Amino acid sequence: MKSGWALILVGIIIIAIGFAWIILGWPASDMIPGGNPMGSESPGSTPPAIQNNSPTGTAPTGAGPAPSGAVTITPVAERTLEISSDDLRLHFLDLAFGAGNAYLSRWDPTKNNGRIVISVNGNHDSDALLLENAARVFNNMSKTNQISEQIKQGSTGDITIKFIPESGMSGIAINTSEDRTTREFNINDTAVAKISKGTIYIDANLKGDVRNYTLMRTLFYELGFVGDSDMYQDSVFSSGQTTNTNLTYADQKAIEIMYAGSLTPGMTLNDVKSAVYLRS
Repeated sequence: MKSGWALILVGIIIIAIGFAWIILGWPASDMIPGGNPMGSESPGSTPPAIQNNSPTGTAPTGAGPAPSGAVTITPVAERTLEISSDDLRLHFLDLAFGAGNAYLSRWDPTKNNGRIVISVNGNHDSDALLLENAARVFNNMSKTNQISEQIKQGSTGDITIKFIPESGMSGIAINTSEDRTTREFNINDTAVAKISKGTIYIDANLKGDVRNYTLMRTLFYELGFVGDSDMYQDSVFSSGQTTNTNLTYADQKAIEIMYAGSLTPGMTLNDVKSAVYLRS
């Protein structure tokens, strides 16, 4: 009799557990020894791939920074309009004879075997680095003259660049009507640079892009690029407001034409046009 009651009690317990499984929703995998619960991977299985639906293969808009080691896709630059040979020659003429210059002011290829030494005084280290880079670009374009990439510090050179206090700029007297080798650069009617043959004075208080541009533009003025460009607004020599220090393709071609073997200092506009095969 006692065993009968025991069996009845066990049956009631089993039924109660069954109702508890149904009501509480315990997963079936938990009831199977060694089962794999939903959402977990079994050992050695491959996790599902995360699909990227972005059409270009880049991170979707609003995504966070790419993880370390991820491949970054660099946008392809738009193709620029092709510039004709005549357009490049005209750009060169604007820079060499603009602003009423009567004669070509390029450096003499026979002086010092065509070598040009730059010295700088009162500068920052970044100024010397910019000059070194400008020298390398110029040397790649020039067939006659070469700028020494060893920028001299605190001494004199063929081109001497002096950074002086703003208060001292007014004391530098130059005669801008003398010839095109002298010029004063102004920002908001204040002189920031003055150029006389072989010497450049720059306001030492200039900073950032304005300082870099003033240094770059005055250097190439000394090299004979005395005019401005109305045609190419991205040019270092643009007549508009700019702080660009990167010589464009047209700018580099202008250097190449200026310092080719066919041109010499003192040539007239007509002489140069004939030499570069440009019709008047």
